[in-house]
Amino acid sequence: MCDVTDKHTVYARAAEVEREAGGVDILVNNAGMVFSGNFLDQPDERWETTIAVNLTSLLYVTRAFLPGMIARDRGHVVNLSSAAGTVGVAGLAVYAATKWAVCGLTESLRHETLNAGRRGIRWSSIHPMYVTDGIFRGARNPGPGGLLFPTVRSHDVVARAVVERAVQRGRRVVAVPRSVRLAMILRGLLPHAWYDGTARMLGINRGMSTWAGEERPS
Repeated sequence: MCDVTDKHTVYARAAEVEREAGGVDILVNNAGMVFSGNFLDQPDERWETTIAVNLTSLLYVTRAFLPGMIARDRGHVVNLSSAAGTVGVAGLAVYAATKWAVCGLTESLRHETLNAGRRGIRWSSIHPMYVTDGIFRGARNPGPGGLLFPTVRSHDVVARAVVERAVQRGRRVVAVPRSVRLAMILRGLLPHAWYDGTARMLGINRGMSTWAGEERPS
């Protein structure tokens, strides 16, 4: 048990794990929370908590375990980002900001460990679409977007992607479902006005309008 937003607890638990179980080979940063609504309609406390859970805690946990991996030149850090960590989504501004940060952090730390000559450390970011149950319950892409970017039927699908595609195959970026990569490609290739029109047509910016989840850490 650990409150990952409390750095003192994180560092104490990490030291305990290293002492009792030995070096950590695989670290999965999976803590997350979400709320829906326009940015200006949300109290400061909501986005402060979201940043603490989704991003700051990941920094604490990674900092706690990465030195051991560097010393051994062995390990794999898997960070849960989101499909919203690749494209902006209305109603998810702060959540998307944290998940873009997770993606950028993962890539930046990969370069830092490579620059330090530690090629035995691997990094992966995972980018799931809305999961049917849990904190994204009810969220979905309406219209054609629901066919191209369907909701993920269970958290087990994401867990299998972490194990089979990230850990076993060493994929650096894992999209769940794989069609999430299409959104990345469209955003990178299309002019902004064209992309915005495509996103509206696909319903990407209306996905949270049916959200019925709970605002709680997961």
